[in-house]
Amino acid sequence: MASGTRPAWRLAALAILVGGLTVGVAAGRGRRSRWIVGLAAILAAGHAVPIAAASRRPPIAPVPLPGLTPAPVPTPAPGPTRARPAVPPAAPTFTPAPTFSVLVAARDEAAVLPALVADLAAQDHRAADGTPLFEVIVIDDRSADGTGAAALRAAAAAGIAEQVRVVRREGRDLPDGKGAALTATQPDTCRGDVIVVLDADARIGPTFLSRVAHYITAGADALTARRRILDAQESWLAGAQADEQTLDGEIQRGRWALGGCSEFRGNGIVIRRDLLATLGGWRPEPLTEDLDLSSRLAAEHGRNVAWALDVEVWEEPVRTLAGLWRQRDRWAEGALRRILEHLPRVLRSRRLSRAARVDFAAYSAQLAVPPIVLGTLVGAVLRRRPGPAIGLGLTYLGVGSILAWDALRWETDAAGRSPKGLARAGRALRVGAFNGIWLPVVPGALWRIGTRCGPVEYAKMEHVGGGAGEWAR
Repeated sequence: MASGTRPAWRLAALAILVGGLTVGVAAGRGRRSRWIVGLAAILAAGHAVPIAAASRRPPIAPVPLPGLTPAPVPTPAPGPTRARPAVPPAAPTFTPAPTFSVLVAARDEAAVLPALVADLAAQDHRAADGTPLFEVIVIDDRSADGTGAAALRAAAAAGIAEQVRVVRREGRDLPDGKGAALTATQPDTCRGDVIVVLDADARIGPTFLSRVAHYITAGADALTARRRILDAQESWLAGAQADEQTLDGEIQRGRWALGGCSEFRGNGIVIRRDLLATLGGWRPEPLTEDLDLSSRLAAEHGRNVAWALDVEVWEEPVRTLAGLWRQRDRWAEGALRRILEHLPRVLRSRRLSRAARVDFAAYSAQLAVPPIVLGTLVGAVLRRRPGPAIGLGLTYLGVGSILAWDALRWETDAAGRSPKGLARAGRALRVGAFNGIWLPVVPGALWRIGTRCGPVEYAKMEHVGGGAGEWAR
């Protein structure tokens, strides 16, 4: 990344870390430990139960797809970029159907990008004469493996050469990361009504864009696709990531239904182009561009993000424990930096309801839990009283397992059957155990924010290709 860390953020990160550890250590003293554990369980249940209930009644129902009259992708009029308006544009009625600009930021992704281009060529979101109602923009971010050329060859082979263009990002000392790469394609360079962001390893079915169009025409200004994991059955680690994404979907869908500050997820970001323009487009600084955009959208326009159960984007799992740690390390630091930067603006926003501001504060506060749990572990060692640490740890992991059990009602096997009984319970417990990774990762991220000098680094995940065709629905 291009810049370091603000002094105020350093102090805040260290204060959260030290404060959480202190509270955790103090929790093991006397009778207060039982009260603290009980209060934590009550607060967790009070947050989880409404979310689980609300996830069953989304503001916009999934398919059937509406009958839309499509039109070719329009070309934006030339001219200087307009000043940002004081209020967000009203949601247009798309008649004919909305058109899309699909952005793919790719660095050394020649092994996987052609498969995504082929999936895009198979999209059924087309005009009556068969003209695709989308364009594809590949940001070739300083690749050394011929990523851009591979994308163009794949487009020509699939018959969408006219819809695909490559933007090469060149230069030394450029900031790293997907958000930084996306700055090469700001809204005024896109032609579609709606912008869709996909990762280079994404796989999508032929109705992906048509399903997105359903939500847009139903009034969603912004939405995020349901993230699915390829080859989830091949290892414990991949399966845990798959069910973790299902759990995260339940939480975001519930927050959306409750009018909270639901959020984008990086693979499958969808936002109206004119709305993104009013936010100033993409920013190069954030480690997590999805969370940054979510917070700006909430603070400036009071909008939340729809979570689409039936708009699926499949991606590779992280295949090693070392790679998983690097990924979650970046996610945790990005989430914390987002809170340090945007929490005051979101809480002061006059465009957000009180419920939405409370939701954002509560969701942000969960990142203070791992230091508290870590503090109880320290207290357990010092006082030889493991009770508080066990109680808080089980509360933290148990709430995730219970929500995962509920969310797994969406999962089906190849025959369309949902997991039952012991199989469902085992998968739910696996997610709870898997979520334990945040207990060391978040304190580590707080320590780095508070103490590290120099620029922030972006850890890129390696992709190798694969998958058994689950996306072709």
